[in-house]
Amino acid sequence: MNEAALGVHASSREPVEARPEPPESIDDDSGGGGAGVTLPTLLAAVRLTPAQAAQLVADLAGALERGAGRGRPVAVREDAVMVSDGGRLTIDGADSAASGIEPNDAIVGLFRSIATNCRGSGFGDLLAESVSGTTDPDSLIRRVRRVIDPELDPAGEARRRRQIGELVRATTGRSVPHGLVVEDRDGQTDVRNGPSVPAVSLVTSTGWYPPVRSAWHSRRRRPSRRQGLYAVLAIVILAGSAVAAPRALEQLSRGWNALLDPVNSSTAQNRIEPVSPPPPEPANQTGAATEAGGVAPAPVHTGAPASSGQIAGVTASFADGSCNPGKPCAVRVDVRLDPSAVGAVTWKLNVYDRCTGEVREGGDVTIPAEPGRDGVYGLSRTTLPDASALGVAAVTSAPAVAASEPLYVPAENAVCR
Repeated sequence: MNEAALGVHASSREPVEARPEPPESIDDDSGGGGAGVTLPTLLAAVRLTPAQAAQLVADLAGALERGAGRGRPVAVREDAVMVSDGGRLTIDGADSAASGIEPNDAIVGLFRSIATNCRGSGFGDLLAESVSGTTDPDSLIRRVRRVIDPELDPAGEARRRRQIGELVRATTGRSVPHGLVVEDRDGQTDVRNGPSVPAVSLVTSTGWYPPVRSAWHSRRRRPSRRQGLYAVLAIVILAGSAVAAPRALEQLSRGWNALLDPVNSSTAQNRIEPVSPPPPEPANQTGAATEAGGVAPAPVHTGAPASSGQIAGVTASFADGSCNPGKPCAVRVDVRLDPSAVGAVTWKLNVYDRCTGEVREGGDVTIPAEPGRDGVYGLSRTTLPDASALGVAAVTSAPAVAASEPLYVPAENAVCR
């Protein structure tokens, strides 16, 4: 690693005859003079690249190394740290054999200022971390050099110092010397042979001068592959969302409606129709009775229509599947209604003796009907007489008179004896 030689700048506050001997002059690689600016002034005016910042940090670390172990430590002020137009960092009074450099808060603050100037790059963050929490010279120098070594290419030291010198001249308002070649980071050259610009005065200028910017600061960079990949992924996600959004909204709306209004009595799919087994087909009673040698029982006549008024139909079915003569029998009765308002439905269960013609009427059963319902059902129980051929039918009396198809006991092969 290359370390910059440090020189002692002349100070206007000390008389010339008070110096024991004049300091040796240092030749700049770029051919510039000995004038320069303080490091805080340079950092406030320009933006350094990581390589340029590493070169200045290397010069400052070299001054600390050479000042370690000398005589009485001397605190360094920020305005004593100068950067010449040759691209070198020097400290006024640092090379005196009777004094050394004390790594005080000002030195650490200069390291932090350089790191802040490179904010946004990984180098600036690493440099700021390396100077945190230590004031020991050896530890501070070791930490700093671990950070700046990857940025310092020995073959590019002259180019870095020329770039720093150009920034110093731009800060002081002076032009690049005639015929000086300034190289940027891409290796491109720019020969500046223009007229000199007068130095900046402390009084207010009557004219306006455009700001001086380095070539590498205005470089336009192409988007990286990672940025392009992120852009493509964002487009795909937006397109997929646009396609799936209508269906997702529809499903959400249906689920919301089902949650708030789960039952809609006006739709047919939400109604449960009464389930009853179909009535048995009447058997050929005449043929069976003839073969058995008996008399065929007569059919059952209820004397009431199948539907009437607000009653659309009546259905009777055995609740237990079948009934036997001489035993209790449970019959389910389903009454289909007109959806108009019906207060209640009343029916009774009649038992018909198909051999003698006797009719045994059961008691009335009344079931209330909810408004808007299209049917009611209920169970009726009766005890069947001990006869060879019976018929059971449900007959309504309110709100209208209607009867169901008769149920036969037995269902087939009935014979009157």
